[in-house]
Amino acid sequence: MPKPKKQTLGAALPSLGKILRHFWPHLRQQQGLIGTAFIALLAETAMRLLEPWPLKLMFDRVILPGFQADSAVLPGPWNLSPIALLTGLAIALVLIAALRGMFAYVSAVNMAVAATRIMTDIRSTLYSHLQRLSLSFHNQAKSGDLITRVTYDIERLREVTVVAVLPLLANTLTLLGMVGVMFFLNWELALIAIAILPLFLFTTRHMGGKIQTVARRQRKREGAMAASAAEAIGAMQVVQALSLESMLEKSFAKQNQKSLKESAEAQRLRAGQERLVEILVAVATALVLWRGVQLTIQGAVTPGDLLVFITYLKVAFKPMRQLAKYTGQIAKATASGERIISLMEIQPDVRDCRGAIAAPPLLGAVQCQNVTFAYRPEQGILRNLSFTVQPGEQVAIVGPSGSGKSTLVSLLLRLYDSIEGCVLIDGHDLR
Repeated sequence: MPKPKKQTLGAALPSLGKILRHFWPHLRQQQGLIGTAFIALLAETAMRLLEPWPLKLMFDRVILPGFQADSAVLPGPWNLSPIALLTGLAIALVLIAALRGMFAYVSAVNMAVAATRIMTDIRSTLYSHLQRLSLSFHNQAKSGDLITRVTYDIERLREVTVVAVLPLLANTLTLLGMVGVMFFLNWELALIAIAILPLFLFTTRHMGGKIQTVARRQRKREGAMAASAAEAIGAMQVVQALSLESMLEKSFAKQNQKSLKESAEAQRLRAGQERLVEILVAVATALVLWRGVQLTIQGAVTPGDLLVFITYLKVAFKPMRQLAKYTGQIAKATASGERIISLMEIQPDVRDCRGAIAAPPLLGAVQCQNVTFAYRPEQGILRNLSFTVQPGEQVAIVGPSGSGKSTLVSLLLRLYDSIEGCVLIDGHDLR
């Protein structure tokens, strides 16, 4: 098997764009659910940004009310008694968490329903397309591989849409929002916190490309395995009659072992990517604490501001750790999407000519005019065949195996189209 070309995650973006363009009509049908999910996602992001602020205000206004700092002063009812202010902030903390959970639920449910409907529609479209493909395609295609594309590849796209794409979008919005708030509080600490972003982007790009390459190779091998298994099971009588069980078992076990190694390699790459991101986040947290405590002592920021920074680093960069995982899942889904699209882009060999009309009631006069046909260019079956059979007339066609008897019947049923010449029924071209 030739070694597949390595692709980075950036190189996979055209594939993602192609998948979106190809499936856009299906996406547009669910724009109401998708729009509701996106609005709820924005609201959830806003609640995530607000979550640490009650704790900040508890530190700055209740625990350390006399602490002076140069950071921004927020408007609010700070003249309340400490107990009243503490009670209000505690209630706000619970309310923000409840609203965030509610918005997350609405977003997840709407996106899951939309993804299920879209993938169900795509599966039906793909199955109908397979029904319309010519017999020449089905004679060469492997049924197990086709079944894998209709079932497993479609299901992987649906799962990744719900399990990876939506959280990836939520985490990206959260990360951008928290970086904005960090700059609002203190630009110096914000620069320290985001200093690891270039390293993170490089890691995601490099490791994501490797994961996608392994995923594409694994999906291709799984399709071949499914095709081999389906052929062997379908021809079990021949297999047992010729005692081929041992040979087929060894062949399948060899392919299965290679698939296992590729799966383990993909897991290793994803685990390595996630651990590297965790180390980068730990470095950023240590640097923010080191400088943040100095700024707090100098009165440039409040302890509550520093608490917000540390919370954001643990919460906002958690999406970064998950982003490493989601990019791997999306890379695998891209491989499945490419397999589906490559199948849907195949055009049937047998197609009606432009201006074709519905056949009228037929009497049954059959006429072949200089019909030439071959399954492959180097293997001619029929050459310049011409004859006429009237309705009710009985004609016997004899000849050795491979001379074209079944092929002629297939042409009459229009399972194939002739390369040259035409087949007429009652004077009407079948095409």
